[in-house]
Amino acid sequence: MFKEQDFDIFLDETLDGRMDKIRNIIDPEFMEFAQTALPILEQDGQKWYAHVAKHLRRTVYAPDSTWIAFAPNKRGYKMVPHFELTIWDDNIFLSLSMLENLKTSQSARDEWTAKLQKVAKDYKKLPAEFVLSPDHMENQVQSLEIESAIQHYHDVKKAELIVGLQIKRGDARIGTAELNQDLLAALKILLPIYEKLK
Repeated sequence: MFKEQDFDIFLDETLDGRMDKIRNIIDPEFMEFAQTALPILEQDGQKWYAHVAKHLRRTVYAPDSTWIAFAPNKRGYKMVPHFELTIWDDNIFLSLSMLENLKTSQSARDEWTAKLQKVAKDYKKLPAEFVLSPDHMENQVQSLEIESAIQHYHDVKKAELIVGLQIKRGDARIGTAELNQDLLAALKILLPIYEKLK
């Protein structure tokens, strides 16, 4: 599936060049991953959909990352808790994502915060290698301090709560079947938290 040279697509500084590489190299790999991820998500009978990033609003700058999102909504994924598999120039990140799009009002913000507080103990039980990203547009992760992350998600309008497994470029698993196995294992670990949040 994902190979070490896949990260080199981000060396292409042009919008057209990078988008061509994303469409021809990365998107097929995302769809290959979807073939193994969707059956896991659909075990309870719920229909899930794979949404590959299209970057349609990009007119000048090439995207710093690209992703496939999984949600039980055919029309979109940003407005619901969902799973994402993202590739940056130096890592792959499989996450359970709560984006700012969920917080369309103060009441919605309070509602999602209450749900997150109820599953805080579940986040604390995640394996030590799981990390937090506060913004899906930034290639930055930090240790999973879930209470402060939930408070930040509530208090800051643009804040997001994205938790998952990051695998760095150069990891021995890149380019092997073990990578796919570990990404799917992370999905299975996060799925019970999603079930409580949805």
